[in-house]
Amino acid sequence: MHGISLRAVHYCLFGSAGFRLRLALTMAAVLCSTLATAASGQTAEPSETADDAVAEAVARSILSADEFLDAFDQADLDGLSDLGPAPSIAGDAASDAQIRQAAESRGYRRQPTPDRPLIAVGRHQLQPEAAAGWESLKAAANEAGHNITIRSAYRSHGSQRAVFHKLFRGTSAAALDMALTLVAPPGYSRHHTGYAIDITEGDNDFNFFGETASYRWLAADNFANAKAHGWVPSYPANSRPTGPDPEPWEFVWVGAVNIICAAHQPTPTDPFCDTLGSQFRADIDWLHGEGITTGCRPNRFCGDGLLTRAQAAALLWRYAGRPAATADIPFLDVPGDSYYSQAVQWMFERGITTGTSATTFHPQRPVSRAEFVTFLWRMASRPKSVSNDYVFADVSSANFAAEAIAWAVENGIADPVAYAGVATQASELPVFLPGVTANRETAAALVHRFAVHQAQPDDDPSGNGQADDNTQPVDPSVQRV
Repeated sequence: MHGISLRAVHYCLFGSAGFRLRLALTMAAVLCSTLATAASGQTAEPSETADDAVAEAVARSILSADEFLDAFDQADLDGLSDLGPAPSIAGDAASDAQIRQAAESRGYRRQPTPDRPLIAVGRHQLQPEAAAGWESLKAAANEAGHNITIRSAYRSHGSQRAVFHKLFRGTSAAALDMALTLVAPPGYSRHHTGYAIDITEGDNDFNFFGETASYRWLAADNFANAKAHGWVPSYPANSRPTGPDPEPWEFVWVGAVNIICAAHQPTPTDPFCDTLGSQFRADIDWLHGEGITTGCRPNRFCGDGLLTRAQAAALLWRYAGRPAATADIPFLDVPGDSYYSQAVQWMFERGITTGTSATTFHPQRPVSRAEFVTFLWRMASRPKSVSNDYVFADVSSANFAAEAIAWAVENGIADPVAYAGVATQASELPVFLPGVTANRETAAALVHRFAVHQAQPDDDPSGNGQADDNTQPVDPSVQRV
């Protein structure tokens, strides 16, 4: 464990979407498991791993042609920028607008570009997850006797423009239809994302890849061999209009979670497609069952997503039963018609928040672990910790959240993250990472544990599991939260 950095601890706990579920990144999963074991002080026992459960779920996910498209079109993928201005295609605005209209009528969609460095794979470049997925897919293909190679991967707008102009013969309806049947205009190619590849068998022409034994191996059993490594066909046959004619040589990496989500049908007991393998799945399901959350979008909870102060307020208010509040709030950045305005009003009235200044709440700012625990502590009427055993290497007695953190850890609501020796080899004191941003799944766990704690007879004689009603005003001169 020595030499593992605090950055690694942070990545394992609050990493990018689907990090724990990426079958291609086995060593990263091992790292997270090792860190979790070190944090708990327990010895790992042999059991079905999260990756095993995810692999089985992927194998059970039988997708239609349109669902293969959804696996990419609705994917939660890392390392992509927001769409910027549309790139030039033909060189004049009128022609470009005509080409874009024709492309979109065929089903082409604007595609984002990478916002982080790509990984070199031979002479090509891919997103890190896609690069790992390619290496594992190629190894599996080799073991099965197939020699697959990449013909094309990431393409810039300029590279795609050059490809498009090889077939572009003008803006007549017939000329555009001919070109768009075969190639995307710049701005619309999935290759822009760094997640798409064109595959060939050996050095053969990729246009004939659909007739090869390698393609049959990839496509067998609903593309089972491709899906096992996170890949799906980019433009499958018999799908809705999506741009070019079917291209058996083009595949896109979407990862296990997006494959599972493409086939997932939510039920009351299985509402979210992206929680499989999460250590907080039971907490998330409880949150949903109590009507506290409906997820970030249909079918998804987005557990790795960062929690904003607005979202934290809404979460705690819903847990408390959506109580009415009458106090005027001084925060100029909380619109009265926002989804969180009643929640912030209630928190202010109860003394759970004082805002970030006398007139601001900063609703879109991520909430830290220390801030979220402080909110819970204030909801519980700021109880004192009865033990002096909870001392952290990164939480001094002067920290505004010191009492809240000690109380939360003492009562099993929050856990130490790891031991300082993991990151610094300086001491055996645990660390809490108070300034690290809380994410949605850890917030779910904290609220669930808080509810269990509040329901205990000694702390909540009513047994209703809600926050205490006698929250006291907070002195904003100590620390605004």
